[in-house]
Amino acid sequence: MMKMLCPILFILMPQNIFIYLSIIPLLSVMLMLKFPFNEIHALNFLMNYDNLSMMMILLSLSSTLLIILSSNQLKEIRSMIFLILFTLTLTFSVSNMFLFYIMFETVLIPTMILITKSGKQPERLQAGIYLIIYTITASLPLLISILMMKNNSSFFLSFLTLSNHKLSILMTMAFLVKMPMFLTHLWLPKAHVEAPLEGSMILAAILLKLGGYGLIKIIPICISNIQPMKFWIVSISILGASITSLNCIRQKDMKALIAYSSVAHMGLTLASIFTLNYMGLTGAILMMMAHGLSSSALFLLVNDLYTKIHSRNIILFKGLISISPNITFWWFMFMAINMSAPPSINTASEIFILSSLVMWDNFNIAPLILASFLSASFSISLFINISHNKNEMFFFKSSPHKIFLSLFLHLSPLILLIMKMETMTL
Repeated sequence: MMKMLCPILFILMPQNIFIYLSIIPLLSVMLMLKFPFNEIHALNFLMNYDNLSMMMILLSLSSTLLIILSSNQLKEIRSMIFLILFTLTLTFSVSNMFLFYIMFETVLIPTMILITKSGKQPERLQAGIYLIIYTITASLPLLISILMMKNNSSFFLSFLTLSNHKLSILMTMAFLVKMPMFLTHLWLPKAHVEAPLEGSMILAAILLKLGGYGLIKIIPICISNIQPMKFWIVSISILGASITSLNCIRQKDMKALIAYSSVAHMGLTLASIFTLNYMGLTGAILMMMAHGLSSSALFLLVNDLYTKIHSRNIILFKGLISISPNITFWWFMFMAINMSAPPSINTASEIFILSSLVMWDNFNIAPLILASFLSASFSISLFINISHNKNEMFFFKSSPHKIFLSLFLHLSPLILLIMKMETMTL
């Protein structure tokens, strides 16, 4: 298959750039399926890669190309998009903790510029301030912890150890805010609502995964010290998933609803990471990959409607199924995937996460059932509100073909990768 697609790629490249951009993510997925990276491989003295790193890099590459395919203002933001991709690739590749911190924080600069410069509303400045204050405030303790646990003049992850309980808590704060954990999530809805399409897709697809990636990497360093805080983080995360899902039901702004939905999904991901068992970590990795693609597609769908009626208010938007059945189909598919309907990898990730949390403590059953029920409720409610009811709008033009191509490329890995889940484990 790879031998057939490569010549086709270069034949079609001069004729249709969209086809060229669409084949590259598929080739990336095929590469991941053909060459599983189950061991740590050193590229040089400062960089290495393992299975988790390769998955995050491929997710970053695929998401960036899908953003380019979907964007309507590529010339203005092209440099920021590729700077974010370059920085993320280095973040997921370095083995030096100090360099990881530098790259981890450098990603914020082009992201903030993208939000504050390309956003349309005056509130974008407030969103940028929230983003910087929350992330920088939580990241300074991480820098202090890295400097204090330096051992034998080395910052490499394989040589670092941390025996101080308080420093372990401070070290995890940066990643908890980045995911974000409930109670530290206020920056995310503001950033999503005020960001342009490209900023929202990058935030949802890649930047939120930095927190989960960092936690999985540093847990071996301070695993003995985070045992006392496990209960509190898991409890807050599960409770936060239920509360934010309930908040999604009352949201009227479609973009804010999807942003709070991300907080709920990342809450379950965070809880499963802190179970510290293999099933929980596998479920968290699957959820990060699945959420990165599904939430990015949902923001694309919201933006497509916004360009037509210049509003994101659910109350004003009715009867989509009679106006544009093709877009309604994609809304149905991604709403179903958002509520973890089979046969997507979201289903597998939620099964792993719920199983690990119930195995960790049987008392988690009730709040997990509530969180799952509320998650399904707001997904169904949003789809019914925008697709059914009486149509009170004029007909509008069909969406560009590149939107449908981008949505198809978001959907394909979500369904196909369930047949090869062993490539998405530690």
